[in-house]
Amino acid sequence: MGRTLTARLPAAPLLTVRVALTRLGAARTTALALLLCALVALGTFGWALTRDGTSSVASAVVGARRSAAASFGVAPVDAHLLAFFETLGNRRQNDLHIKLLFDLAKQNGLTLRQGEYQYGYDAAAHVATCQIALPLKGNYDAIWHFVLDVLKTLPFAALQDINFKRDAIGDAAVSAQVRFTLYLRDAPVRAP
Repeated sequence: MGRTLTARLPAAPLLTVRVALTRLGAARTTALALLLCALVALGTFGWALTRDGTSSVASAVVGARRSAAASFGVAPVDAHLLAFFETLGNRRQNDLHIKLLFDLAKQNGLTLRQGEYQYGYDAAAHVATCQIALPLKGNYDAIWHFVLDVLKTLPFAALQDINFKRDAIGDAAVSAQVRFTLYLRDAPVRAP
């Protein structure tokens, strides 16, 4: 017996798109069209910003850093290092930092009775560290708001880990173990 070969003609591109949009439905098609328009607008806006270097936020930031480095009379690399050390917390004020953690927990409606602290020092980087473990109890959202508040308020804090535990399925309260590391300096910052 002989085999009959049939050639498959490629579907018209517009017909393929029309069938795909029909399968998506009106609401999804509208959302997809709006997303596509937003991406095109964002791309056009981004292209306009890169074309005009004077309106770029990045050039303003670089200019401010260069002027700060020039005022100190230091090289740009040293200026970055100086900015890093300026961001670190002061080790002598660590009691205030810890009190702030307890205040932020209270503001977010969390129960925080005590914390565990462990100090360290990196001699090569000349940076002191304070690891803080905080056992929290409260609403899940409130715990995340607390973590974000800490990171916004203390730019030298780093979230190391967070563990959640719920005692029962129906409980609204969650227990969490949150561990931060505070990066601290010993002395006031000086230009190198």
